[in-house]
Amino acid sequence: MDRPEGLARTTTQLATTVVAAAILLIGFLGFVPGLTSELDGIAWAGPGTEAELFGSLDVSVLTNVARIGAGIVGLAMSRTLAASEMFLIGGGLLAVLLGVFGLVIDVESASNFMPIDRASSWLHIVAGVALVFLGIALPRRDDGPTSATYR
Repeated sequence: MDRPEGLARTTTQLATTVVAAAILLIGFLGFVPGLTSELDGIAWAGPGTEAELFGSLDVSVLTNVARIGAGIVGLAMSRTLAASEMFLIGGGLLAVLLGVFGLVIDVESASNFMPIDRASSWLHIVAGVALVFLGIALPRRDDGPTSATYR
């Protein structure tokens, strides 16, 4: 008798699940004392935050909540192949735009609402290009279920 495949995922869907889980985790880590320095100085938004994830990347409540939201959306979109591709490519393009935005604005001005510093700008650009690459390079057809299934 054949066993059901459960919730089998394509390679693209698995990549989306991993990326979304990583984004979600980074969002939660932004609220963890010890991993986020100066957490008592975290601002809701804007350049006035003192909190830094891993001691180098500025974070605010808004950036952490945005990452948590993006991770949840990515996990939901990983359910279908088309949505997975859309998340990888669309999310990658948004990350690149956010990175470029962070490079062209004055990081001390009110327009830096996220807040984003130079290090995070470059990180967003590199991560965004990688996500777009994954969305394009991974199979654009259903390559069948992988050996990883979720029950």
